[in-house]
Amino acid sequence: MADFIPLLPPVVALVLILITRKAALSLFAATVAGAFLLAGPSPILAVRCLFEDHLFPKIGGSAWNLSAIIFTLTLGAFATLLEKGGGFTALLNKLLAKEGKDPEKKLLFGVYGLGLLCFFDGLANAVLLGRVARPLTDSLRISRQFLAYLIDSTSATVACVAFISTWIATQLAIISTSLELAPFEVNPAALFFNSIPANPYCLLSLILVPLVIFKAWHIGPMKNAQPVLLDEHAEKIEANSPSVALIPLAVLVLTIPTFIYLWQDGSEWSWQNAFTSDGVPYAMVASGFVALLTAFLCFPKTKKKEAPQHMLDGAAALIPALIILIFAWTLGSMFASLGTADLIKQLLGDSISTMSIPLVIFLIGAVMSFMTGTSWGTFGLLMPMALPLVLTLGVDLPEAELMQLISMTIGAVFGGAVFGDHCSPFSDTTLVSALASGCSPTSHVATQLPYALIAATGAAGAYGLMWIGLASWLATLIMASLLTALVLLQKNPT
Repeated sequence: MADFIPLLPPVVALVLILITRKAALSLFAATVAGAFLLAGPSPILAVRCLFEDHLFPKIGGSAWNLSAIIFTLTLGAFATLLEKGGGFTALLNKLLAKEGKDPEKKLLFGVYGLGLLCFFDGLANAVLLGRVARPLTDSLRISRQFLAYLIDSTSATVACVAFISTWIATQLAIISTSLELAPFEVNPAALFFNSIPANPYCLLSLILVPLVIFKAWHIGPMKNAQPVLLDEHAEKIEANSPSVALIPLAVLVLTIPTFIYLWQDGSEWSWQNAFTSDGVPYAMVASGFVALLTAFLCFPKTKKKEAPQHMLDGAAALIPALIILIFAWTLGSMFASLGTADLIKQLLGDSISTMSIPLVIFLIGAVMSFMTGTSWGTFGLLMPMALPLVLTLGVDLPEAELMQLISMTIGAVFGGAVFGDHCSPFSDTTLVSALASGCSPTSHVATQLPYALIAATGAAGAYGLMWIGLASWLATLIMASLLTALVLLQKNPT
């Protein structure tokens, strides 16, 4: 029984997440269990172990981790200013003002495009699109369930694969900490970019939405979703000049790569050197502050007094997610000290192929996120176990193949985590998308689930192709082509 002790903290975390649906509390309990396992039965020694050996070193001992906290809070404030400024509302209104046939599709494609434009934060994306588009979709007799599916599928998916978002600092930091024992120099930014084509769930979800709009492909319970009368009392965001949103967004998009390039070390400057330098976390924080200042200066003068409170609210909204992140870092450090990955390797023995790890991790992540409703909690628990496991099982692989497997596994963790963020009845994004669209969370889950399962099946197929040796981009492209053919070959509804 003692041999299984290193598995106790992740088991505690998973069981409590399933019972309480509270990721932060569950991960904290797991860190306490890990501290007692490492320090012995003394509460004093366990507390010292938790804070001195694992928690504090993870917060202040890494520029990546500290920058993740600051950048996430800054971008949370930035996203709220853009939402409240009314610039996106003006953009959508201008789009609808143009003459053209089929106003329903024009509106839906406009909402989809706006969702892609709001790549900087998943929840802000959902709230903004719901508030902006609901009166318009109601007036065109489009069901609120379909609107909820549309905005939910362009929220977490976009934020997960966008390099500039409230997710990215967290993603880079958790990749970095999960690979602390790697026998090679870790470049979190390069690994993230390489993981994007190995994240077929997010990519297929984003491809599926315009196909569904184009073919009006309403399947399953979505066929029975009915539009409602226009709610004149629904909360609306006052439209302002599009520049209120576009100028700060342009500043954010331009300053991040510019600052990263200018912050690099060494005599020979290049983009490759820039993204591998130690200056990346500092550059991201600096660009976040510049973008936030720009958003404040562009905020409508008539509502300027409200801007500081909006910034505080936006930053505060991300504190629970950051608490999850900090405990995930701490737990990952304890996994390394306990030898959790080595034990998992021993338990698996020869029963699992090394190249099948991304498929297995994706399926585990999808089930975990669906049952718990937390994407950050899922990858916060899964990443610190999955990447050390890859290092352990892939120890005999050539470095190029090992790096490819690591990128695939990173994509699998993120994709599996986002699946639950889409369709779990306990997910904050699911609930926010439903409430912002004006439909019940239950009806939103029921109508979106068939589409999410189609994308998840395609993702599993892509990982199956990666297992037999296809490159991640080719496997994802093949499944995207099959998905496109599946939808386009459907008969138009009569």
